[in-house]
Amino acid sequence: MLFSYAALTFGAETGHDVFRVRTARDTAGRAHQFGVASGTRAVVFVFLGPECPISQRYVPELNRLAAGQGTNGVEFFGVIAGQSMTRTQAAAFVKEYAIRYPVIFDEGLALARWLRPTHMPEAFVLKPDGDRLYRGRIDDWYQSPGKPRSVVQHRELRDAMDAARVGKMPRKFFAPPVGCYFEDWPAR
Repeated sequence: MLFSYAALTFGAETGHDVFRVRTARDTAGRAHQFGVASGTRAVVFVFLGPECPISQRYVPELNRLAAGQGTNGVEFFGVIAGQSMTRTQAAAFVKEYAIRYPVIFDEGLALARWLRPTHMPEAFVLKPDGDRLYRGRIDDWYQSPGKPRSVVQHRELRDAMDAARVGKMPRKFFAPPVGCYFEDWPAR
């Protein structure tokens, strides 16, 4: 497992969230660096639960959102975090659902401890330095678990990515995520 922790150079009083995890390996074992490529305007992490039906149903939309983002200044990653799943199981999920963007296997929960997701799926849009631009749902497709809407009206993740791409702040900083609870926190 490869994780690199960046030095925290700003105190909590500044509200600055500098990157605490700069590199990690995906489900296939490939290393990825976050926010360091030339031209990067934003880094997106979407926490997924392979056993969560809502995460499964969002894969096609996430594939659409991720398509071409690397060339548009947005790095897009899925994250499977937890100690109850193996890398092999996570890789099988990626293959079965034809996920077309890198999915980080956060076995040691380094990304999860930093970003503190509460649900799966839950999206985070960060500046290249780690400042948080957006956190929350992908869109308003689900009113609550088991209650999808027939028409999506608000696409917060897409809007946040579009804003970050042109150097603006998203209209929303937070939208409550809907999905399965993220419960794989280790005992403290």
